[in-house]
Amino acid sequence: MRLELGTFPVTKVVFGERTKWDDGTLEVDAEGLARRIQQDYRITDARLELVSPGESVRITSVRDVIEPRIKVEGPGVCYPGLFGRPVVTVGQGRTHRLSGVAVIEVAEVEFYHGNDAWLDTAIDMSGPGALAPYSKFPNICVVLEVDRSLTIEDQNEACNQAGQLVSDALAETTRSIDPPELEVFELAPTPPDMPKAVYIMCLRSPQHYADSLYAHWLSIYGLSRQTTPWLLHPNEIIDGAIAGQGSWEMVNNSMVLDMYGAHGKEFNFLGVLALRTRWSAQNEKDITSLQAAKVAKMMGADGAVITFDAGGNDFMETIRTVQACENVGLKTVLMTWEESPDTGGPPLLEPLPEARAIVSLGQRGGNQGGTGGGFELPAVDKLIGQKLIVADGSQRQRLVPADGPLPGPRWADQYGLRKISAFDY
Repeated sequence: MRLELGTFPVTKVVFGERTKWDDGTLEVDAEGLARRIQQDYRITDARLELVSPGESVRITSVRDVIEPRIKVEGPGVCYPGLFGRPVVTVGQGRTHRLSGVAVIEVAEVEFYHGNDAWLDTAIDMSGPGALAPYSKFPNICVVLEVDRSLTIEDQNEACNQAGQLVSDALAETTRSIDPPELEVFELAPTPPDMPKAVYIMCLRSPQHYADSLYAHWLSIYGLSRQTTPWLLHPNEIIDGAIAGQGSWEMVNNSMVLDMYGAHGKEFNFLGVLALRTRWSAQNEKDITSLQAAKVAKMMGADGAVITFDAGGNDFMETIRTVQACENVGLKTVLMTWEESPDTGGPPLLEPLPEARAIVSLGQRGGNQGGTGGGFELPAVDKLIGQKLIVADGSQRQRLVPADGPLPGPRWADQYGLRKISAFDY
C-alpha cells in the first residue's frame, strides 16, 4: 500500500461568510454549517463555537475530536464505515488533512444505555489542564442538542454525522490545492535478517455492556462489536479506519507514526493487530489474547508494542496478550497509564511477571485532593458543554460545577502523545 498524505497547516481560524483555506488561515461559514446540520430532523439545535489556545475555556461533554481529512485520490473515504459511510478499504492514494485544528463534537448524549462517560471528559484550553495535543490548536466546537425521544443509537448517529459533516466541509477546501507538505507512507522491503515488529492495539468494545452490535465507541470500519483480532496495514490507521470516539488520536497515533519512522532502520514493521477488549467471560478474554499472539507469531514477528484504550475489565485482555506473546517467544513493550494511589489498588490491575518492559504514560483521571500525583485544574471563565462533571475522574464520584476547580488530569494519554515524563525508583 502507498499512501500520500498532504498537510495543510492551520495557524488561524476565523468565522466568515464562506469556508476556505488560504495560506494557513481557515475561514469557516459557521452559520451556514449550522443550518446544514439542522436539516437533520434529529438535531434540535446546533451551533459552532471557536476556541483558541490560551483562552480560559473548558470544553465538556466531548464525544469525539476529529482532524479534518478527505480522500482526494484512491479508493474509499476517510473515517470509513461510520453511520453508513462506505467501508471500502482505505490506506492508498492521496489524503489531504488540515493540521493544527480540530472539530470537537459536544453533546450530552450517552454513548450507549448506561454509559455517561462524557461526564468525565474535559478539555482545557489553558493552564495545567491543557494536556491534550489539540489544546494547543484553534478548535471548532460543534455544540448539539438532539431529539431525546429517539433511541440512543439514533441520537448517536445524528451527533456523529453532524461532527463529520463539519469535518468533511473543512477538509473539502483543500481538494483542488497542492499541499504545502507531502509525506509518503509505504512499507518498503527490508533486509531479511532485520528484527520484525508488530503493533497490537487493544480497543474497548461496548457490546457486552450495551447489548448492541452498533453501540457508539471507537469503531473499526464502523464496527464496535466484539470480534477476533483484525490485521490492518498501518496506512489504514492513518487513513481513519479506526474512528468514532478518539478519531484524532487514531489518525495521529504516535505509535503507528514512530514505528513507521523506524521501519527499515531499526526493524521491519509488519503491521497492526487490533483486538477487542471487554469480553464478558475469562475464557473469551483468553481466546482473544492467545489468538492475537498466534497471529503475531505467524506473521513472523520477533516483538510487539502493545497499547490499550480503557482500564478495568479491558486491561485483562491487554495484560494477558502481553503474557501470551511472551510465552510464544515475542518480546513485548507495554504502553500504559498508571492508576492513582488514591484508588487503593496497584498501578497495574494485574501485574503479571511476563510484563518485563513497561513504559508509563502518566496518571489517568483526577483524584480527590491530588495526593496521587494529580493537580488542580483552576476555574475557567467560559464553559462549553454540560454544567456538572464528576468530581473524581478515577472513581466517578460526586457532581460539581464543571467551570470550577477540578482535580486533574482529565485527559488520558494512551499513545505517548503528551509530554509528561517521570523517573521511577
